[in-house]
Amino acid sequence: MAWNEPGNNDNKDPWGKRNQQDGPPDLEALFKKFFGLFGNSNGRNNSSSGGGKGLLATALIVLGLLWAATGIYTVDEAEKGVILHFGQYDRTVGAGLGWLPTGVEKIIKVNTDEMLNASINGVMLTKDINIVEVDVGIQYQIESPVDYLFKLGNVESTLEQAAESALRQVVGSINVDAILTTDKERIQDELKVDIDQVLAQYKSGLSVRTVTLKRVRPPREVNEAFEEVNRAAQDAKREIQNSEAYQNEKLPLARAEAEKMKQQADAYRATILAKANGEVARFKQLLPQYVAAPEVTRTRLYLDAVEEVMSNSSKVLIDTKSGNNMIYLPLDQMMKKSKESNYVK
Repeated sequence: MAWNEPGNNDNKDPWGKRNQQDGPPDLEALFKKFFGLFGNSNGRNNSSSGGGKGLLATALIVLGLLWAATGIYTVDEAEKGVILHFGQYDRTVGAGLGWLPTGVEKIIKVNTDEMLNASINGVMLTKDINIVEVDVGIQYQIESPVDYLFKLGNVESTLEQAAESALRQVVGSINVDAILTTDKERIQDELKVDIDQVLAQYKSGLSVRTVTLKRVRPPREVNEAFEEVNRAAQDAKREIQNSEAYQNEKLPLARAEAEKMKQQADAYRATILAKANGEVARFKQLLPQYVAAPEVTRTRLYLDAVEEVMSNSSKVLIDTKSGNNMIYLPLDQMMKKSKESNYVK
């Protein structure tokens, strides 16, 4: 039975003895009893009351120091600190040591140097109505801690949805052969730009650093045919490289040979031109003589020509007009005998 229920004659008041009138307990008496626990057992002398007040002040000071100590914080070099004042954004602080009043302000630390990773995969339809399976890896960083914390509810989910949407748009504008062979780098660059634009539009606070096409392959049913196409493209690329290497080897030699022939032609041209100029000069010298004595000049020129021809021949055949016989002149023997006779003399 409770102490204050009707019919309870014990009248045991848990607060001690109460006045006859109903009302709240005497607070001053309660404090005296409480502080008396730290002094004399009866709790009624003044010295005990003074000691209790001193202990209360000391306890309050200690609690105040502990409360102040809980407000000390440190922010690392790779982090930014977002300060909330009664739950509302107030300011952003950089690396270092600081203090804030616990219960009034709160700090959320965000690592802005850490490289985060995300990946998406899916089945995409290309421009030429082919199906490919694509796996994409994304590396990103937190660029704006405030936007990252407060603008969106689930930033990572927004990133994945933006990346998937951009991937479908880019893949849908390219033929399957280009995706599987030659245009991977261009696709990666376009994906990075498109994802960054979407994240900036939603103010996600994220910035994409790299986008990598980890794997691009056709469905299993047609994988072998696509592999054949890929191998053929690789063979074509290798043949082109071999032909370029052959060209780089032979072209300098051909150019050197052409330069040599050009120099020889230039030399021949100079020789012929000099000879022609000499003939012209000689003709100019003969012209006055021919004008003065044409018959004599013609005869002399004829004899000079015959002498030049005969000097390179060792046998001469002369056709006589009066008969069918031909006279043979052994010039070599005649010249030999002439030299011998000259030697005997």
